[in-house]
Amino acid sequence: MRYNKVIELLESGRTVFGCLPLDNDEEIATIARSDYDFVMIETEHTGFDGHRIGRALQGMLDRRVLVENATLQPSVTPFVRIAANAREKTEWQIKQALDAGAYGIVAPHLDSVEGAMAAVRAARYPQVPGAPDEDPPGIRGWAGSPAPRYWGLTNSDYYDVADLWPLDPNGEILLMGIVESRAGLEALPRILESVQGIGAIWAGAGDLSVSLGYRGEQTPEVETALLQILDICRAAGVPCGTQANQWRDSERRVDEGYQIVLTRPELRFDQLQRGRNRAGRVGSFGETAV
Repeated sequence: MRYNKVIELLESGRTVFGCLPLDNDEEIATIARSDYDFVMIETEHTGFDGHRIGRALQGMLDRRVLVENATLQPSVTPFVRIAANAREKTEWQIKQALDAGAYGIVAPHLDSVEGAMAAVRAARYPQVPGAPDEDPPGIRGWAGSPAPRYWGLTNSDYYDVADLWPLDPNGEILLMGIVESRAGLEALPRILESVQGIGAIWAGAGDLSVSLGYRGEQTPEVETALLQILDICRAAGVPCGTQANQWRDSERRVDEGYQIVLTRPELRFDQLQRGRNRAGRVGSFGETAV
């Protein structure tokens, strides 16, 4: 069994389901006991804070689950979406997120070969000279970080597995780049052909819509662009994911062939709706509470 559940599922051809929660550590801890395969700790739009990432990761630990499953593999794998765009080549955010114990990095705005290469190098330790996967050379700094302890490994064992899959077939860290602009879509074939170490691509509908001139609306043209990204990834043999925003979207994304489906946790207002309905209140959007 792998340490990274997402990689294990992708290798076996299974569809992976991820979650983008709000910026709330308690919510992340609750999701850690759900049926999601991974949770994405958000820093892109909330601000990068290494200490907060560490707290969120620690909050996901549940000793009962570890004992019951009899494995070091987290039932919900923690990823971190860093704040910097890939083109900014901000290696320190990748380093600090991995040092905190993250099993995956999500890099926004992957839109050039240079940005993709910078992200890959930042996520890798320097390899043993002469190793078959020595290139591209890693630049991640070594430190007495919490990561090996968080994974339940010795320092040397952690070094052996803390590499990018599938560049290293035994690697346990996934680097997912978000393609979310016209430039990213145009550059994606070159990125996947030229850069080894990108484990998955997220077809990002929101920013892609803005880049195409649709101001965040999920138009048919945006859906066409998302499917173009999916087709490029399929041709390159790279898993592709996208977000399901509306009811039954997750089913549609599976049918379309995305290997990774991302959703937000649903906030349910059943009691509020029941009370408003009994009181004859009209909803804020002009509809009677159901």
